[in-house]
Amino acid sequence: MNDEQIRQRAYEIWQAEGQPEGKEAEHWQRARDEMEPFYKEGDAEAGSVESSVAIPMPKSDETH
Repeated sequence: MNDEQIRQRAYEIWQAEGQPEGKEAEHWQRARDEMEPFYKEGDAEAGSVESSVAIPMPKSDETH
């Protein structure tokens, strides 16, 4: 999760609430809380294969 994604979601929350003044921190925290479950630590982004599936590597057969 990055600040740009949080900023965008916080902006959407602000708009949905009628653009009130003085709630920037609340909107930022709400956006972060909403998005956090969709991300795991590391470089994988939400919705990517890496974020939800471990792809097994084929075993090497070095018997030649």
